[in-house]
Amino acid sequence: MEYPEKLRERQSKMQTLDHDFHSAWGCVYSNQSTLSEASISGLWQQYADDPATVDRKYHMLLHEYTTLFSTFFDGYYPISMHAHASDALLPTTIASLVLNTVATSPLVLNSPVLAPMAHEDPKATGGRIRDFALDFLGWNTAHVQAPNFVVAEGIYGAGFGPLAHTSKEWEVNAIASGPKPVVVDLRNATRDSLNATLAEAKSQGCIAVVCDMVSTEDGSVLQPERFALLKACCAQNRLLMIVDETMTAIRCGAPFAFQRAEYAMGEEVDKKPDLVIFGKGMGVSGIAMGFDGAMIKGLTYTKIEDIQQTIRYWRALVSRPVRLPVLIEALGILRTAQAENWPERSVEIGDAIRGITRELAPGTKEPSAIRGLGAMIAVDREVAMQFRVMSAIRRRSPWVRWLPKLSRASSDRGLLVQKVFGEESKSSRQILAEEASHHGTMPLWCFICGIEATSEDWCKTCYLSVCNNEVCEQAFRRHACI
Repeated sequence: MEYPEKLRERQSKMQTLDHDFHSAWGCVYSNQSTLSEASISGLWQQYADDPATVDRKYHMLLHEYTTLFSTFFDGYYPISMHAHASDALLPTTIASLVLNTVATSPLVLNSPVLAPMAHEDPKATGGRIRDFALDFLGWNTAHVQAPNFVVAEGIYGAGFGPLAHTSKEWEVNAIASGPKPVVVDLRNATRDSLNATLAEAKSQGCIAVVCDMVSTEDGSVLQPERFALLKACCAQNRLLMIVDETMTAIRCGAPFAFQRAEYAMGEEVDKKPDLVIFGKGMGVSGIAMGFDGAMIKGLTYTKIEDIQQTIRYWRALVSRPVRLPVLIEALGILRTAQAENWPERSVEIGDAIRGITRELAPGTKEPSAIRGLGAMIAVDREVAMQFRVMSAIRRRSPWVRWLPKLSRASSDRGLLVQKVFGEESKSSRQILAEEASHHGTMPLWCFICGIEATSEDWCKTCYLSVCNNEVCEQAFRRHACI
């Protein structure tokens, strides 16, 4: 069936903006394909025509990605690649990565006492270096055989594994496995109480503290003074500091949210997180290491060749850190983020959306009514329902997340009113509905709970759908159309 020309013309006027602020749980930064980036477009074409030739460029492309990442994220290197952020946030993975970083550090390899020796018994070499690593980190057998984390209360944690114990969603909590992390209340802790908790946790096998900058539970922001306190207490207790930026990277006003200006002032500014978890819209998930992090900097990684070497050693432990098509896509995303300055644009987007929301929903003018940073916005569930916006929702939370695309159109107040918030968005939604009907598709996300929409009985007026859960279906039938 030929695609209607009229519908194609109308669709082209949408300017990549619609009311999907779900964005696949934040996995989509832009509706624009990375093909719009000229060099990436050429790579894709070459990969389609002659994949073997592009495959021979694999290490060159991976090196380019690593270098661009470290430049964009101000000294953090993507040392470990994973399919999902939950794979990266495993205590055993972090423990092995850090032990490898110690074992391959200048502190070891440049030491006449510690460095591997020719014709030496491998067991003697391994034992000597391992003993040094444990002493440097303040670890014992418990930290190696049963490592654990301390986590900030309210953190999302993970979709599975040990950190799923922290979830308030029973569906996630029910499948948690591994040791339960130690939970700390960062909002109310004093320096003494936090130090005492971390000291006890370290003695029991905890190797790191994990926090996020914006809570996925209610959108509350980790305040600069709390962040500084956590850095100080981690350093005092020789615990690695891990910031989970899976959701907040790029869309919160800085490459990583903790790199915003307010977190780079005051006390403890010299102490930096050791590791950062990234993923979602980045195109690939993984662990970024800061070689000048509070703990890691003691390993004296001052030369770029030493950093590159330890990264190669770690990546050599797997057959390929990341598949070639994924690498090309991730490289295109990062190039576009840099070229278009997405961190700066995220602030403009956040300001525009917050301004419209406060104007159209006066109740949101209260200081804490709209939370989050930049283009990671948390609002009351009823506000999202009022505006008929598809949102990233945690089922049992009264707060929902708006994760708009980082295109220029998302910062245009007039377009936002026309395409998303205002009554006039009805015509744009109906264009989407016509397109969906033509292709036999439907809106992607359940308007009520945020998971995949599955009901064939969706709203053609508002371009909204629902899953087949009975509770969601009943609530969906009560929504008021535009």
